[in-house]
Amino acid sequence: MKNYVISLLTSIAVFFLPVVPILILVGIFIFGDTALGVWAAKRRGEKITSRKLGNIIPKMVLYQFAVITAFILDVWLIGEFINILFSIDILFTKLVGLTLIFIEGVSIDENFTKITGKNIFKSFKLMITRTAKLKDDIKSLDK
Repeated sequence: MKNYVISLLTSIAVFFLPVVPILILVGIFIFGDTALGVWAAKRRGEKITSRKLGNIIPKMVLYQFAVITAFILDVWLIGEFINILFSIDILFTKLVGLTLIFIEGVSIDENFTKITGKNIFKSFKLMITRTAKLKDDIKSLDK
């Protein structure tokens, strides 16, 4: 019986192995958002309570459950149809993960803006623009 349970648990773990990086990435963004949220609340002088901080648990469970559900649907239901149009494995799961990461990213940006007064997305866009200009300047020097 022990070998049967070990084999079953190993099979389940191996089945979910492809989705583990997405789960970890979503978790990292949730923790990042929470950390910046706590920092922003402290900057505003708000009291940090265990009840507010405890909101991370249902969010983590819900987001991870959404990714796992998307993976199951991807593998057993819609993956074959998606592969007809796109040759990307577990595309639906990746899109769900990307959506959740985007939601947390926007929240991280909002908290970062509250803390520093700078917008991450605008700063990143400015950095890309400056890099492109620098590249053009270097090319013009070559001529």
